[in-house]
Amino acid sequence: MQKKLSRRGWTVLTLSLLLSCLLGIAGAVILIDPFEVYHKATRFIPPITNGTQSYSNAGIAKSYDYDSIVIGSSMTENFVPSQLDSLLGGRFVKLCINGGSPYNHRQMMDMAFATHDIRTVLYCIDVDALTYFYTQPKFEMPDYLYDFNLLNDVRYWFNASVLTHYLPECLSTWGRADPSQRDTMYSWGSLYPYGAEYALAGFNVGPDTEQKKAPAPFELSQQTKLNIEHNYLPFIEAHPDTQFIFFLPPYSLVRWVRFYQSRDLELHLSQAAAVAARLLSYPNVSVYDFRARTEWILDLAHYIDDYHYGPEINDAIARDIASGACRITDAAQVLENNDVLRLLVSQVQSAGQWPDAFDLSRLP
Repeated sequence: MQKKLSRRGWTVLTLSLLLSCLLGIAGAVILIDPFEVYHKATRFIPPITNGTQSYSNAGIAKSYDYDSIVIGSSMTENFVPSQLDSLLGGRFVKLCINGGSPYNHRQMMDMAFATHDIRTVLYCIDVDALTYFYTQPKFEMPDYLYDFNLLNDVRYWFNASVLTHYLPECLSTWGRADPSQRDTMYSWGSLYPYGAEYALAGFNVGPDTEQKKAPAPFELSQQTKLNIEHNYLPFIEAHPDTQFIFFLPPYSLVRWVRFYQSRDLELHLSQAAAVAARLLSYPNVSVYDFRARTEWILDLAHYIDDYHYGPEINDAIARDIASGACRITDAAQVLENNDVLRLLVSQVQSAGQWPDAFDLSRLP
């Protein structure tokens, strides 16, 4: 009998120690909270990087003080929120998803609107991303951090990377703070070289190609229509007092030539016009089109590749939006910019290489 009680006692003691250890681990993660899911960091520098974006955004959306948000892909990562504050009013944070789909961006807006009164949404429209399936994330998100169910956060409390890497990293910065982090988070502008060498990497002018049949200029394709109706309009319609600022970004012309070579040029041009027409029907929406800013898109010194422009372009976009430059009030204006892009692409195709100079006198 005594021996049986002793075994039971050891079992109880072992289970108690195990439970205490697990509670201690969970408590440490909750108390320190590397990704700021429960409270904003005040005693350490949180690990907010492009590599942690899907985790960091959960904490930023839940715990930061803001009333305005930046939504979009890497095209938005070099914006400076304090500049947006001064130009557009409000207090901005970036909730970018590098390479994300519209559904990924919807997840960001869901959390922001669930936790804050949102004054302004600055949203970058990547037209090629509108071809993604409307309920499909381009990158899987840790959904357990994007709800309010504490129990499923067990995957955060006992996450191996959190325990072995991010928790120690936070402790190594204990007692320090980075007041500039709201502005610098996710910014990559100083990390890459710029210029024609990089924007034209692997670029060859191929033969003229017959473009895939595209919808009429103001007709949404089925997938774009579903993305707009599922991932844009619910927020616009449910929040009439929120100002939604959508913009079409200035990819380098190299990217539009590549769209031509992949036979997707007319599809993307038609969808840009159709999206603008659909969004402009709402009084709380404004649309800006920077795709045909020739002083930007033809100067490859601004680009690290055929898509990505540097922070000086983000700064200029912010200033232009504040001043109303490049604002679209009639979707027919998008058709004019489409014509500019077609003519510039045709000059590259006719030259058989990237031209030393473009004939801008022929542009609309």
